[in-house]
Amino acid sequence: MDGTECGSEKWCRVGECTSMTSSSEHLSGEWSSWSSCSRTCGAGVRSRQRKCLSQSTEGQQCNDPKIQYKICENPRCPPGVPNFRDWQCQTFSFRSSYHKQKHRWHAVINEEKPCALFCSALGKDQPVLVAEKALDGTPCGPDGLDMCSNGRCQKVGCDGVLGSLSREDHCGVCNGNGKSCRVIKGDFNHTRGAGYVEALVIPAGARRIKVVEETPAHSYLALRDTEKQSINDDWKIEEPGTFYMAGTTVNYIRRGLWEKISAKGPTTTPLHLLVLLFHDQNYGLHYEYTVPLDPIPENQSAKVNEPLYMWTHSGWEDCDVVCGGGERRTTVSCTKIMNKNITIVDNASCKDLVKPEPQIRKCNEQPCQTRWMMTEWSPCSKTCGKGTQTRQTACTQQLTNGTLITVREKDCPGYKPASSQRCEGQDCMTVWEAGVWSECSLKCGKGVRHRTVRCTNPRKKCLMSTRPREMEDCEDYSKCYIWRTGDWSKCSVTCGKGMQSRVIQCMHRITGRHGNECFSSEKPAAYRPCHLQACNEKVNVNRITSPRLAALTFKCLQDQWPVYCKVIREKNLCQDMRWYQRCCETCRDYYAQKMQHRS
Repeated sequence: MDGTECGSEKWCRVGECTSMTSSSEHLSGEWSSWSSCSRTCGAGVRSRQRKCLSQSTEGQQCNDPKIQYKICENPRCPPGVPNFRDWQCQTFSFRSSYHKQKHRWHAVINEEKPCALFCSALGKDQPVLVAEKALDGTPCGPDGLDMCSNGRCQKVGCDGVLGSLSREDHCGVCNGNGKSCRVIKGDFNHTRGAGYVEALVIPAGARRIKVVEETPAHSYLALRDTEKQSINDDWKIEEPGTFYMAGTTVNYIRRGLWEKISAKGPTTTPLHLLVLLFHDQNYGLHYEYTVPLDPIPENQSAKVNEPLYMWTHSGWEDCDVVCGGGERRTTVSCTKIMNKNITIVDNASCKDLVKPEPQIRKCNEQPCQTRWMMTEWSPCSKTCGKGTQTRQTACTQQLTNGTLITVREKDCPGYKPASSQRCEGQDCMTVWEAGVWSECSLKCGKGVRHRTVRCTNPRKKCLMSTRPREMEDCEDYSKCYIWRTGDWSKCSVTCGKGMQSRVIQCMHRITGRHGNECFSSEKPAAYRPCHLQACNEKVNVNRITSPRLAALTFKCLQDQWPVYCKVIREKNLCQDMRWYQRCCETCRDYYAQKMQHRS
């Protein structure tokens, strides 16, 4: 195939191996320089392009990739800065008429369109499609490394190029064979002791760290590094989430009593794994991680700073057809790796290495169909009032190379689209669009409410005299009633443990009238325990010394033991608070008669 590399700076063309640099007919142009990063903090993307300078005399088009993307790393975003999606939503809010509430906007990820920007305005559940394409470098989801580029979600290879199939082995080596490290795994079992117990010290340079509880337990995993960063340390239990420690991101998961800690690595300092035990128990966890093999011998240390050259799949070519089923291949480039920096260099640097075959994917498998093609509608024949507008229509068929040809109208499915329609000039139309009224500014009394009003005329020619109001007076009395409380009563006993009570009333905050509109869930407590000095052992702490205070403290509904309450009254057991509570109705009458006899 034309364009296949057949030597140093040589490619196949019309069956012959030729040097394209010596010909005036270039099939592809030079790559532009990499653009600036799409973000100023956090991970973003860069892009570069190249144009097809010309095409060959045989009509051969350029098949090389036209644009490439790769990841760019920036300093971590400071705390409190919204994530990239939320920032885009808040930027849209600032441009729109809702800018006063811009901090209440947040992004919503649509799983079917992960690279479209959906935002939820003013805390509403219904998301709004703000843009068909989120900015380049926007993560496709909350987890993973996939990123949006030109509106498409693309996987990121370990070489930093979007769409690349290069992957790290478990040792962290890009396109490695997994033989540069060893796996450390083991179990920690504990049955005695309480408090913090050190289970393991994970060394610096560790990767693929995973610590899992074998069975749920009443304990907590804890982790700390040498920089005083920690999880669940110093008797402080954290919420599950993501933590930055020892130069890597640590994921802490807790579901009920089960816990897990994982990190990709590599770590820059040792990590101390601890277990917080509360009592003697059978406890066990499993851990594993990888560490590099033995360091390079001294006689080979001089080679550490030498560059490493290797073939990598640096991107994808465009599909060779636009319909009917075709193929797209990876671009195999010579890559130089030095000091963790990856750059694409001249293929001559990899001439002594075996060049891998490009990877192939099927593409544009949809059949080539005939369809109606229409031009845009012409401007309306009248700028104000009723007129007509026209367009051209044709039955077309798309060839595999993307060329459109005109065919007979009967070959296209369906009816022929209309070539003319009625229209109305917009210059003389005045159309105002008013939004939904906001809530009243006061919940008890007279306030104001607002709405947005915009001119929908395409030429922005609306009469100000007909503009609807943006603000009006309103009244809302939905939260006028509140709970009012009285003072606490004296303790129901003179020593030991007793009870206090207070009056709770639902009242209007302005008029003071009683009502039933208060929320029962917000009602304050009417009773609380009280503690006085210890009672003398000879004194019965349950003996009622103040019948009036006991009646106020305990809310009597009815006798709990109606059959026995008469006997309790006759035996003078109503003076004991325990019997009084079970037969409060009978005992209340008992104390009332005693008070009458005294008077």
